[in-house]
Amino acid sequence: SDDGDDSDGNTTNDPTVVFTTTDSSIEVTKTNTLVDTNTNGKTDSGDVIVYLITVKNTGNSLLTGVGIVDTLTDGNGGTLSLTSGPTFNSSSASSAQGTLTVNEIASYTATYTIGQAVAYTGSINNTVLGTASSPGNSNNVTDTSDNGNDGDGNTTNDATVVQITPSPSMEVTKSVTVLENGDGTLGVGDTVKYLIKVNNTGNVNLTGPTLVDTLTDSASNTLSLTSGPTFDFADQGSAEGTIKPSESAYYNATFLINQAVVDIGGLDNTVTVTASSTGQSNNVSDTSDDGDDTDGNTTDDYTQLVINPNPILEATKTATVTDENGNGVYDLGDTIVYTITAENKGNVTLSDLNLVDTLKDFNGNTLTLTEGPISNTGTEVLKQIGNSIYGEN
Repeated sequence: SDDGDDSDGNTTNDPTVVFTTTDSSIEVTKTNTLVDTNTNGKTDSGDVIVYLITVKNTGNSLLTGVGIVDTLTDGNGGTLSLTSGPTFNSSSASSAQGTLTVNEIASYTATYTIGQAVAYTGSINNTVLGTASSPGNSNNVTDTSDNGNDGDGNTTNDATVVQITPSPSMEVTKSVTVLENGDGTLGVGDTVKYLIKVNNTGNVNLTGPTLVDTLTDSASNTLSLTSGPTFDFADQGSAEGTIKPSESAYYNATFLINQAVVDIGGLDNTVTVTASSTGQSNNVSDTSDDGDDTDGNTTDDYTQLVINPNPILEATKTATVTDENGNGVYDLGDTIVYTITAENKGNVTLSDLNLVDTLKDFNGNTLTLTEGPISNTGTEVLKQIGNSIYGEN
């Protein structure tokens, strides 16, 4: 037969030839399933994402050198590494790894175990770039993965995204130190400094934190802070009012110790912090812990300052003689004036002061005071260190 086309230079007995066009292409899809390792019904730290990657030869020619490059990032764009894979599983036409016949599909698996720091970023994003070679060409066929969900409005080349379940939470601790006023004793005039730490232990931002501080003495009488609580800083640099996941915000408060607090024996303090998470209002709260788990209480226990009573009374007695008869010697008729001083050298108020005076001659015979003791201050309460009463006899 002749092809009927003499323009090709062959006028007789030449075959009829139809030239076909090579159309090489692939389609990469990446889907995922979640293993809820901690069985809490959430997508969060400790769970395992299992990825299924498929590469299909959608062209009309054999493809060789099929390969995939996986890109995994967290919600902040930070680069992550797969826990395992991608690993070749099989192909639908049983071709060896790296080769795809027309319409053949190769499958791969990979896994990623979610860490706590990654959970804080809110999501895990994954794409795969597939490459292959067509006859006579090298790595000329490429495709970026689709997530296999056309219902999201994106039918091609969209990342496979795993959203972390929002889990807002916080932990509040309150510690106490004393700024001593220089007298060497824990007591009146010393400043109690409270440090409040608000740690965002969830995986979403917390905003608008409010602090309600409850300060009492050891007998549960309500007191007021001298200052604060006031915002100091956040350890990841956030401004006041925002606490990022894993960030801690710090606040300060003070109380100036007075005598009433010393007499009762100390202070009890708690603070309750309330904040809002994304789309919610005042839905996260915690009451402070003292930060000392050695006391047997690991949550929500008072931050206590114990002021141990240290009652010290020092009495002194001096004598002066009035030479009533003016003869220059101490003898009959002269008057001895005794001055008694009682000084409170401790840190608590002393009351019901009682003086028992013993007067004897040098032979041990008991004598009776002519007068006194008589208080010069009109009080029998010694408030604090340095307060004294005086008497004469």
